[in-house]
Amino acid sequence: MFLKVTKSKNLQGEITIPKSKTHSYRALIMASLAGGISVIRSPKRSNDWDEAVKAMKMYGAEIEEKPYNVFQVKGVAGKLQTPGDIINVGNSGTMLFFIAGVAAAGRGWTVITGDESIRKLRTVSKNLFQPFKELGVEIISSKNDGMAPLLIKGKVNGGTAHMDGTGCQPVFSVLIASVLSKKPVDIYVKNSGETAYIDLLLRWFKKTGLQFTNDKYLHYHFPGNNPPEKFDATIPLEWSAPPYPLLAAVITQNSKVTVKGMDHSDPYGDKFVIDTLHKMGADITNNDSTLTARTSKLNGIEIDMNLMPDQVPTIAVAACFASGKTIIKNALTARWKECDRISAICKELHKMGAKVIERKDGIIIDQDGSWKMKGAKLNGYKDHRMVLSLAVAGLNSERETIISDAEMLEKSFETFIPEMIKAGADMVIQS
Repeated sequence: MFLKVTKSKNLQGEITIPKSKTHSYRALIMASLAGGISVIRSPKRSNDWDEAVKAMKMYGAEIEEKPYNVFQVKGVAGKLQTPGDIINVGNSGTMLFFIAGVAAAGRGWTVITGDESIRKLRTVSKNLFQPFKELGVEIISSKNDGMAPLLIKGKVNGGTAHMDGTGCQPVFSVLIASVLSKKPVDIYVKNSGETAYIDLLLRWFKKTGLQFTNDKYLHYHFPGNNPPEKFDATIPLEWSAPPYPLLAAVITQNSKVTVKGMDHSDPYGDKFVIDTLHKMGADITNNDSTLTARTSKLNGIEIDMNLMPDQVPTIAVAACFASGKTIIKNALTARWKECDRISAICKELHKMGAKVIERKDGIIIDQDGSWKMKGAKLNGYKDHRMVLSLAVAGLNSERETIISDAEMLEKSFETFIPEMIKAGADMVIQS
């Protein structure tokens, strides 16, 4: 599907934010590993969720959908079955590394594959090999390039390991496998990054009674744990979603948009994009759980993106409508997502007339007044965050903007288009 966006003005109203896919994944994994019956209320539904449910059923979890988007999960109490089939994670890096962690906690072989982005772009998968082997886990890359398809056979049961933490996702895998060990495990991490995403996982460890210590994300100690405890939890709203409608209001003439219900105690790193936009001059007010954005004049700044690498395309779009130079740095891991988001957003914004310089770990955008954004035919790269960011850019660009792969919005923000149309945005889906 294609999304056509035309320059708009007078965006007004409240935008409803979806439930968090990030928390939904963690809840599903912990419930499936726990003893007893857990209840997950209002998870973010998507194809990724359905595939994750299918995967955890392969490990022996009994998962039943109840009315009103409630899932009842009878966990395996740490006794994982060997999957009877290959697990295909699609283009979900989160699922790839969560499943890798579960696989390393079981005694049988797991075979994990995914789409081209998983098999060719997720070079960070290589960071799994040293710690897993040090902990006695067998791991094979079928292409011998460190990426999926991966074959993994556990089980972690005590030991010490060392790893590169430049990308947080392999750290997820090793932490999940280690926290389920009955004997003590120590994990030493160098180049620790994206720590806000790690905090999300650690919060779920605490919620389910798992014991650990974390020394500045450089050393994790697990004293030996029983399986996670059962729980009853309602999934919070998704912090990666508000930046898109809020930025849309900031750069669109005569606009005021509100989002409600955000939990500011949530450690999710993407919430810091709101602070970044505020530093750029955005008129975004925060009243308890309500965020309100108004049309504003932005200025370029230098931004360290390590706590929120998924928002690199969003900030790049903001920079196109800011006066002066914006330097986006420390975002190398954005290259290892559903697409190479640094390269991709540079290419597409260049098509729209932006003066963009691509760097290894970031982007420089110099809005010196010599260029303006104009609509173009754009590639969404089968990446929901690319589609969302480019749609926002189109709202304040001359001529129409047409973006491919609009169907990918179901991954995180499936209501974005109808919600924005309700607020006055000129958007329409085309087949």
